[in-house]
Amino acid sequence: MTKSLSTTPLIAALLLLFSVGCQQTDTSAPVTVIEGATVIDGFSAQPIQDAVIVISGATIQAIGPRGSVPVPENAERINAAGKTIIPGIVSAHGHLAMAEGLERKAEFFNRERLQRDANAYLYYGVTHMVSMGIDMDPIWSFVAEQRAGQAGGARLYTAGIGFAPKDGWQPGGFDGVHRPTTPEEAREMVRQELQKKPDLIKIWVDDNNGRMPKLSPELYGAIIDEAHKNNVRVVAHMKYLDDTKELMRRGIDVLAHSVRDKEVDEEFIQLAKERGVIQLPTMAGMDATLSYASGNTSFLSDPGLPVLFPASLLQTLGGPEYREQMGRANLAATRAEYETALKNTAKLAAAGVPIALGTDSGSPGRFPGLWEHREMELYIRAGLTPMQAIQAATINGARMLRIERQYGSLEAGKVADLILLNADPLSDITNSRRIDSVWMNGKQVDRGTLGLARAGS
Repeated sequence: MTKSLSTTPLIAALLLLFSVGCQQTDTSAPVTVIEGATVIDGFSAQPIQDAVIVISGATIQAIGPRGSVPVPENAERINAAGKTIIPGIVSAHGHLAMAEGLERKAEFFNRERLQRDANAYLYYGVTHMVSMGIDMDPIWSFVAEQRAGQAGGARLYTAGIGFAPKDGWQPGGFDGVHRPTTPEEAREMVRQELQKKPDLIKIWVDDNNGRMPKLSPELYGAIIDEAHKNNVRVVAHMKYLDDTKELMRRGIDVLAHSVRDKEVDEEFIQLAKERGVIQLPTMAGMDATLSYASGNTSFLSDPGLPVLFPASLLQTLGGPEYREQMGRANLAATRAEYETALKNTAKLAAAGVPIALGTDSGSPGRFPGLWEHREMELYIRAGLTPMQAIQAATINGARMLRIERQYGSLEAGKVADLILLNADPLSDITNSRRIDSVWMNGKQVDRGTLGLARAGS
């Protein structure tokens, strides 16, 4: 699963023929052939039936229907008949290392929890994960270690420390974000943040239902402009239709939540399409509140959770006290926002606005990895097809991160990140959770070891 193509079908076919017929194999690299599965490559309209994937080292050497792909004589052959293969998942909006049980604190943020969460994401086939805007100093050394091949788990990307107004939004109760009061101050804070080499810049434009000031257009306009001078994309946490239109006029690149106060209109859709805005619906958080409050928590029986999380936490989350606690939230407002988000996701997908997968996973009760699969299920509830949901979770996220030349789809020349499934997610998207194995960099991941740092805690 790795890189994504934006080529025409004809060019893609020619590239495939070229890669199959002309690409030279590194004879020193081990060669693995996975054959007989149905392959959903992440960009094609239809899956490849009875497919053959040739993996040389970390890279896909060739991929196509059986008979169209030469199989090297020295290859290790894996019979995957009856299974389905999808690219590794790109989670484009979550949070790392701040949750311990039902608590969330900035002081929890350390290297051990970064590794723990990266492992949990990878267990569920999430090979890329973006942490959005409240990442403290340990993130930088950990990401550097990962990129040097010295740390494992899902590949992490970070928006560093984000931007909110003075006396405004406190993401996850964390008060350490940048809080500029003038455009000049905002630009200087962006320049300081960019010295750390973040993958994105994050801003919060939300007044907490009128209880807090919002980041003004003058301030976020300066932030966006300064980031763009350095070719860094900006992601906005937002809620209101009018705010989001102005954000797009000012050049925002990614919307990290859905518009939830109104249904989007034609002006919104045109702005999004003209400016190439990417939408991360991020509906799993709202769905979680409603599910916990109603006791509709069948997801707690997912077999991966006991591997990764303490039994005591799972018992608490499924118990009557937590249900009562969640029921004290303003459920009517949450339900209304959730229904609006579903409608808006369907509208944007139908209009051709790119949808990528974001979940806000990582908060207490919002399980890293599992939540990404639940978000795909909500896309189906919104009216997207399973193929659209899988593409949102793979190639579209890679494009958002500008890593589609290596990741996000299953194509010759891309890194071999993939999930081998025991059932077809196109017939039932919940089958994306029926994982036989996860592969990263051309190697099968030992999933059993990924929970060792967490489940017993």
